[in-house]
Amino acid sequence: MKKRRMKILITGSSGYIGSAFIKRYWKRFSFVTYDIRQHKRQNVLDIKNLEKVVRGVDGVLHLAAVSRPKWGYEDPYGCLVTNILGTINVLEAVRKVNPRAWIILGSSREVFGDLNKLPGDEKSPRRPLNAYGVSKACGEDLLRQYARNYGMRCFTLRFCGVYTGRGDIFERVVPKFILSALRSAPLVVEGNGKKKFFDFVHTDDTVAGVEKAVRFISRQKKGFYDDITLAANHPVSIYDLARLVIQLVGGKSKIVFSKNRTYDQKGYLGKYDKAKKLLGWRPKISMKNGLKMAIAELKPIVGRGRFSR
Repeated sequence: MKKRRMKILITGSSGYIGSAFIKRYWKRFSFVTYDIRQHKRQNVLDIKNLEKVVRGVDGVLHLAAVSRPKWGYEDPYGCLVTNILGTINVLEAVRKVNPRAWIILGSSREVFGDLNKLPGDEKSPRRPLNAYGVSKACGEDLLRQYARNYGMRCFTLRFCGVYTGRGDIFERVVPKFILSALRSAPLVVEGNGKKKFFDFVHTDDTVAGVEKAVRFISRQKKGFYDDITLAANHPVSIYDLARLVIQLVGGKSKIVFSKNRTYDQKGYLGKYDKAKKLLGWRPKISMKNGLKMAIAELKPIVGRGRFSR
């Protein structure tokens, strides 16, 4: 007899993490995709439609969100409503219709803001600096309360500097630097770039962590909540990132500097000890190798002149 595959609803399934997860694990899991970019009714603000699609699933991977601090800064109301009410709707749909289903929230390092002590870990204080970070911190708290009050199984995954090539948002720092270097255009670094450093985790490593989290939460009992940060514990300054991209591309781009944005983190470095302990996860792709992969994916796009999205 053929073994039944776990059935997972993915909100925000067209995003770069959701789509990468489906592409890698479509043989292992059965997926129900849900994304407003696929159909206007597939909106996390439509709780009635969510109540229909959560029926019969084993769990929900909730990734749908206004997913960049910049977008949250430009439209804080839209960011807060989409991310907070969307998470409430997912929780309520599961609570009312399918309370056995687990929920994993895709959160962010942005909930920590600027930490006084680095590297950070799951016990670090959360002091978000922007609407996006506030919305994710609120989502985490909602999952914790629903687990405690309604016996639901909930888990938070905080993503850190996730990057890839063709599947990424081209305005984000890694693909933006690569596309600029491939066109021999200047790479714009905020401030002097040397003090602003971050963990960067390739999408392949991230989705491997998501898969391990799915296996983990599916084994937990009612009323479970925990959170994990999928960090790299390997800081790279934005300036050094720009230099490395130019070196790997072999281009002649210059590095220019701009003012810091008030709503951005000054930097983040995190530990992955808890992820290793609970999930058996650690990042495997080095920054250099990850950039090489991203460059190989983006070269053909520049060759065709299609790099505007």
